[in-house]
Amino acid sequence: MTASLAWIGFPLVVSSLTAWAVPQETPEDRIVKAFRGQSDFLWGSATASYQVEGSWDRDGRQESIWDVFSHTPGNTHENQTGDVADDFYNLYPADVSRVASYGFNAFRMSISWSRILPLGPDGVRRPNIEGVNFYKRVIHLLLDNKVTPFVTIFHWDLPADLDWLSESVVPAFADYAEFLFETFPEVKHWLTFNEPSSFCANGYGSGTHAPGVKSKYKQYRCGHHVLKAHAQAVAIYRAKYQQVAHGKIGITLNYDFGFPWNGSSDQDAAQLHHDFNVGWWADPIYLTGDYPASMKDRLGSNLPKFTEAEIAMLKGSSGFYGMNTYSAMYVKADVSSEKGFTELRVGVDGKEIGKRAASPWLYVVPTGIRAYLEYVHFRYQPQSIYVTENGCDVPGENEMPLEQALNDTFRVDFYRAYLDNVAAAVLNSGVPVKGYFAWSLLDNYEWADGYQLRFGLTYVNYTTQERYPKLSAKWFKLLLNQMVRQSQLEIAI
Repeated sequence: MTASLAWIGFPLVVSSLTAWAVPQETPEDRIVKAFRGQSDFLWGSATASYQVEGSWDRDGRQESIWDVFSHTPGNTHENQTGDVADDFYNLYPADVSRVASYGFNAFRMSISWSRILPLGPDGVRRPNIEGVNFYKRVIHLLLDNKVTPFVTIFHWDLPADLDWLSESVVPAFADYAEFLFETFPEVKHWLTFNEPSSFCANGYGSGTHAPGVKSKYKQYRCGHHVLKAHAQAVAIYRAKYQQVAHGKIGITLNYDFGFPWNGSSDQDAAQLHHDFNVGWWADPIYLTGDYPASMKDRLGSNLPKFTEAEIAMLKGSSGFYGMNTYSAMYVKADVSSEKGFTELRVGVDGKEIGKRAASPWLYVVPTGIRAYLEYVHFRYQPQSIYVTENGCDVPGENEMPLEQALNDTFRVDFYRAYLDNVAAAVLNSGVPVKGYFAWSLLDNYEWADGYQLRFGLTYVNYTTQERYPKLSAKWFKLLLNQMVRQSQLEIAI
């Protein structure tokens, strides 16, 4: 293994005069320099309940919108479902041990609303003790392994009887969130939502995700209710639980950064792109309590309005900024578009913006993560930022023999380059990054794409449920061990 990892920046012992040469600084060196000595920095990997748990109809769990959507023929790749997924519901002890064995000190997971708080026949939600005990076992095992649980309250698997288009979902979410705060006081890091722009735009815009609603403007009603639900949940946590728990609560917003296609002439279009993707959520939460002016101007009455009380509750309603990012794109002005821009992956020079991963939308553009970090830092000035998802799928990996799939040098290159840019944002711009989570711990169910795309640090045989660590997992372990050694050396000196 030492030899196979030499090319990715970890020095080998050599017995020649070349050993006396001044070594060139590697990405690993810069990453270690940026984060060594930060005892509270969270290095982790991430999952989501529907994508890994399985046991969709066991022990009192009720249907989510993703059960309904994936069980409807034609909605997912080869009609694949999350019924079994990675069987994390049964195999979690080994997977939690795997997190620790890779050197991570944190694990991002989500809770299935329909597993833990199902609807009774009288229309009242009551705790499902089997679901509660499952998550307690997972959380306690993480803590026993000195791994910090970073818990997402909602990661897309809405109970099937609820709808983000209905105002009634707002108090329902607030009640659900409070139940979690009360039930799991040992959790110190909460995320209200994962990628609201994704589940609103895909679930209520394109219709390609659950619940499969196709509409031009309903995504904004979805988003409006999400923002109000977020604000209410945060208000409850701050008023009743935060002081005792000494915890943090925030939200995770996804964005693949939009660079101007043609320099200065597309700067305004790029800002519109930022507004419609990041500002949609971040302006109300971190800046003004309300939507960007550009969205109001362009969407008019199709964008719902907040009351003054809602604006006051929204403003400042996150203790940190969670970001998911994978790629980047070019943005070009487009007067024919209601939003004022169009997205491109080919530049003015005729070249693609980066190397293609397996997903058609995922181009490897490491500078995109630095641009997103610096944009958030300078515009919204959060006290801390957590990169809550970052990763890639490897072209052709699902068709590779096991030995070839495990040698995922493409993924290692991705992480090296992206983390190098995170380090640059920290060292050169003072961006307060406090955590980084690789997506994902395991190959898993990739929503409408089923099982054809693999993002894991761990290869999963979906027939046998056997797990195999990939080279990328071993790279993280070496990197984090190097960071620990460097920190110990500085303390000793």
